Amino acid sequence: MTADAVLLPNVDAVDVLRASLARDAVLWEPTVDVQGRCEWAPVTGREPFVWNAPRPLPTAKRFFFPARETLLRWGRDEVTETLPVVRPFVLFGVAACDVAAIACQDRFFTRDPYYRRRRDQALLVAVNCLAACAGGFCRDVGAGPFTERPFDIALTQLSDGRVVLEAGSARGAAAVDAARLCTRAVEDETRAAVAAARSTAAASFAERPFIAAALERLDGRNAGEPVGGPEWQALGPACFACTGCTSLCPTCSCFTIVDEADGSERGERVRFWDSCLLEGFQRESSGHHPAPTAADRVRRFWYHKLSPDFVPALGRIGCVGCGRCDTTCLGAIGALSVMRRLGISR
Repeated sequence: MTADAVLLPNVDAVDVLRASLARDAVLWEPTVDVQGRCEWAPVTGREPFVWNAPRPLPTAKRFFFPARETLLRWGRDEVTETLPVVRPFVLFGVAACDVAAIACQDRFFTRDPYYRRRRDQALLVAVNCLAACAGGFCRDVGAGPFTERPFDIALTQLSDGRVVLEAGSARGAAAVDAARLCTRAVEDETRAAVAAARSTAAASFAERPFIAAALERLDGRNAGEPVGGPEWQALGPACFACTGCTSLCPTCSCFTIVDEADGSERGERVRFWDSCLLEGFQRESSGHHPAPTAADRVRRFWYHKLSPDFVPALGRIGCVGCGRCDTTCLGAIGALSVMRRLGISR
């Protein structure tokens, strides 16, 4: 928590902030539907904020990296780039794991103008998690439960109903000023309350020593026993290439580009989400395939997610501990399940 954090007297002040943000931007929040599913949905800001909403299964990456996007259009004599026109929007209630994932995407797409158009119009309001969510293990991979930047505003609800607000950017500070909130300085007792909330949240996670053991094995620079080929071969048949994990993973960014002609010398170049777990993703035009079996593709995928080899490019390992892959995987080889297999009894 920075020195310029402020204290809001109660949760009603947060609703004032939300209403202010909704005046000039589209306000999206985790919303539970009648069937009990939580998804991102646009709200007015006049309804109370749901502090205990579960983490949405669909990830925030679709706001910045859509599943289908036209990059350009062509005709007989011209080619036109189709950069998106994006209205300002707010993602209110982003969990720490998803903020960490957005930071990874920011680095991956740093030169992508389509991503940047959307990202530059977004204001991220993070809400620190006060307890572990079902299936989450963000604490064990350094992605939560309290958030780090790139949030614009971060909120911590205290046990007595007060809320600590931290502005993480100039845009966030400007949004707080525009809301004309009644704030107080954060004193030592409040800082101690935030520190206690952070400690309580961290202590609420189940102890899973197999996570550290698995990560150590996947780090080839350590002296531990490396993961062998037979272990990956055992995992391979469990992958049905359904792409549920890569679609829901907030750090996955694989895509393919297709030219779609309409038969009249016109068409579009379109970018689609793709998955490295699909058989054709890495197959070369010569017919050579560097990952010909499901086991090879599972191995490649989890090395990309869990090994330290990509930390220089992404700033962290590719898994943020959100647990979405374990929720959706038909073959029970999501991140937590894989690390349990690789880390136990080693």
